Amino acid sequence: MRFKVPKQQPESFRASALYLAGLVKGLSPDRVEFVERRNLHTDEPRAAAAVMDATARQSARCKQPAYHFIITFDPKDAAAGKVTQEVKRKVADKVIEQMGLTEHQVLVYSHKDTDHPHMHFLVNRIHPSRHVAYDRHQDGRRLTGITMELAKEFGLNVLRNREYERQLGRDREGPGLLPTDADYWQARRDDRRFRSRFDEAEVTYLRETLYDDFRGARSWDDLGERLAARGITLERKGQGMVLTDGEREAKLSDMGKGVRFHVLEERFGEEFDDYMARRAAEIARAERQPGERIDTRDLDDAERRTVEGFIAEEPRADMADVAVRQFDDADMEVRYWSQIEASYRSAAGKVRYAERQQAFNEKLEERDQTWLAKRSRSLDDILAKVYRDGGKARTLWDALEEKHGILDAERMIEENPFILGAVRGIRMGETRSAARKEAKRYFRYLAERRRKWRDAINRLEHTRAEIERARRRVAQAVRDYELLREIAGTPEVLRDTVLDKIRARARALSHVTERAIQQANLSDERRKQMHRAWRQANERRLEQERKHERGRPFGLDLNLFDE
Repeated sequence: MRFKVPKQQPESFRASALYLAGLVKGLSPDRVEFVERRNLHTDEPRAAAAVMDATARQSARCKQPAYHFIITFDPKDAAAGKVTQEVKRKVADKVIEQMGLTEHQVLVYSHKDTDHPHMHFLVNRIHPSRHVAYDRHQDGRRLTGITMELAKEFGLNVLRNREYERQLGRDREGPGLLPTDADYWQARRDDRRFRSRFDEAEVTYLRETLYDDFRGARSWDDLGERLAARGITLERKGQGMVLTDGEREAKLSDMGKGVRFHVLEERFGEEFDDYMARRAAEIARAERQPGERIDTRDLDDAERRTVEGFIAEEPRADMADVAVRQFDDADMEVRYWSQIEASYRSAAGKVRYAERQQAFNEKLEERDQTWLAKRSRSLDDILAKVYRDGGKARTLWDALEEKHGILDAERMIEENPFILGAVRGIRMGETRSAARKEAKRYFRYLAERRRKWRDAINRLEHTRAEIERARRRVAQAVRDYELLREIAGTPEVLRDTVLDKIRARARALSHVTERAIQQANLSDERRKQMHRAWRQANERRLEQERKHERGRPFGLDLNLFDE
């Protein structure tokens, strides 16, 4: 049992219903096993589609009211007699209920024209009475849980949803939990390899192992060195931070109650982005400076030969240990440049976010100006209906507020309306003219109109203050981005640098042996990481050799057909 949500959703209820009912040319109605309907008076395709169209027109905002998904059953279950009409109807009921569609118009068509028994759900997203659109957010995740639960309840097989996994890039085996949908698509947009997540047990182990490191660190440099000894690095992600071993990641907040991004920045007295800019400058400077070596240029030939003889006789480190150290250094180089790349993405994201906030507030300013003008006209209108000279009354009110304050001025006017000038109409004893009666009636709403006008002013001033703050945030974000860009280069240059480091790591890994890793003087966590990397690289190399051998009789290199 599995589900499928087609990428291309239907544009017409009528065409969809006719197709599912087998009433289009080239199809037969015999393909339909049964039809179920919800909140519709008929299951006749044309009539039901007309009702769904009429309901969908009640919402002007929803551009795609038709929603279609499929529930499929395993042919083995069908052959065993487990997929009966009764089971299908019960499954349809529970799917509709658990998807939150019980109040929506739904047509369910059960088809029997393929090896896989399946049901099509044609749903009107627009609610028939509230006229609000059904929210499809994370419908794939919801259907995944529902199908697994129902398969377990009815004793059915759960088919692997390879198409859904392929869309999310999850058709792979490996340690850790699968990445979330958001992480996967963000990695695709950034053109980088996505990482899986540490599972719960691994997060618990990390929290316990790194507890003293987070508590004892006195600066970002100190914390970075402590974590690097365990093969862990910190990276910016969104508005927060993650810990990663290069393949998997965990949120910083998973490391315990007191381990928070802003708390670490306050304790270290330095923002992480500033630290990464400084770190990037140090790495770039080290890249440009040649390595330290003994300078023999000022020596004569005999002295130079003597010094070189001493150098040659120096005790050599074990070559296997050197290879492991070189791979360790190369791997951490990749991690450091990945940190810089993540900070680069974060800085660019801050610029985009600040610019969006500024644009949003500028649009709000236009709206608030229009609203203020409307409230001002409304105040003028009601003053003109109460006083003979509405403009003079407004000027006097402004003067009273400036002299006595808003509340006192409002109280004084309520006690003596004539303080703002002559009131419209005439009063003789208990007799009032029509104009005076109208003035008395509108006077009751005068203070309310004034408050609304004042609220509109405050809202406009608040929006303008937000615009000014947004402009400062944009300027700061651009300065930070340009600083990092000046140090690390353009995104293309930075990507090339990371790729060069990855190639250098691959070359270093090719000289490492399993025994050397096991005997290396490294932390247990770091040895495990290096052994996993070595094993994966070895498996890839063997697979490439097998493909080469399979293609040799035909004169083909099958590795060329890999993506």
